Amino acid sequence: MKKARIILHVDMDAFFASCEEAANPKLKGKPLIVGGTKKDVRSIVSCPNYLARQRGIKTAMPLKKAMQLAPDGNFIRGTRGIYSFYSKKVREIFYKYTPLIEPASIDEAYLDITEVLKPFGGDAYKLAFSLKEEIKNKLNITCSVGISGNKVCSKIASKQNKPDGITHIKPGEEKKFLDNLPVERIPGVGKATLKKLNKYGIYKISDIRKFDKSFYQEEIGMFSAYLLNTANGIDEREVTVYEDYEQKSLSKEITLDFDTDDIIYLEKELYYVLEKACSRLRKKNFKSRNLTVKVKYEDFTVNQKSRMTDRFSNIEMDFYEDSVEMLHMLLKKDKSIRLIGVKFADLTESDDTVQEDLFKQQDKLGRLVKNIDKIRKKYDYDILKFGKTFDI
Repeated sequence: MKKARIILHVDMDAFFASCEEAANPKLKGKPLIVGGTKKDVRSIVSCPNYLARQRGIKTAMPLKKAMQLAPDGNFIRGTRGIYSFYSKKVREIFYKYTPLIEPASIDEAYLDITEVLKPFGGDAYKLAFSLKEEIKNKLNITCSVGISGNKVCSKIASKQNKPDGITHIKPGEEKKFLDNLPVERIPGVGKATLKKLNKYGIYKISDIRKFDKSFYQEEIGMFSAYLLNTANGIDEREVTVYEDYEQKSLSKEITLDFDTDDIIYLEKELYYVLEKACSRLRKKNFKSRNLTVKVKYEDFTVNQKSRMTDRFSNIEMDFYEDSVEMLHMLLKKDKSIRLIGVKFADLTESDDTVQEDLFKQQDKLGRLVKNIDKIRKKYDYDILKFGKTFDI
């Protein structure tokens, strides 16, 4: 008989803000808002600490509104490199407990602890508590942990007792735990889906079981098996270990200094974002041919266009013309743009080979951007600029 799995979902508490406070204890004791200084009035909140959240400040809120809610708060820009540093240190602690780790993002991960409970007397809660306390004592940041027999229940549970808490769903108690939780606690149920569910009287997770698969397929438009399985506490997905964790996409975006429909300025900013994204592709040894251009308008609505280019590359010049065409398609006469971004999907490992008929040109461009990458790494990213990114 197959052994029942035990999976943790570890979710770092207010991660960006916690890292800033750990690195600079003087920031503690007041609302802390990571995202920009009080001069960066056009920025948005990246991460508020829990004192800021008590004032009603939320992630992605305009910084100007956050200043109104917490005029006495500390407002800072994110510290470069600090979050990846702490994320790496947290993962090193994970490995002391289990080799089966699946990173879900920079501040959360799934851990399969099924086979490593012997030192803890078979008690999953004791292991989770030990792990949580080690992170707190060694790094001065906290996390919350969900424990259950599957990934989705553990993820939902990790949100239950934040911050610095543990929620353990024991075998057979999944439905009882989920029943009275709001349906929006299910990962993937966003505002649009929530509105549809509420229309049919689905407010709690238990309400999902009132309807069959065909209802969700026809009326809600969301994959029915996922909703119904989650409502029944079922998730067969296994933890994918870090070595097998495959990055599917890479994106980069910036909030502009001002809302604008100036196409010359937008094209310049687009090239800069594209350049940064391609630099990261080369650093991670990836190539792509699946490009998306995204814009956010002054009213905070978002639109995007995607295109498959004619070849795999990680050189910004290869994508610029396509990206500009998509940008022009996204322009609207009555709306200025406040944010611009690009995303590469369907990433493949780079082998530094090129098509024969393009060899000479691609080889020169490849050597050029690699040399530029080396100079920027040694000095500063903005020490070298292409003509497309100059102000004129």
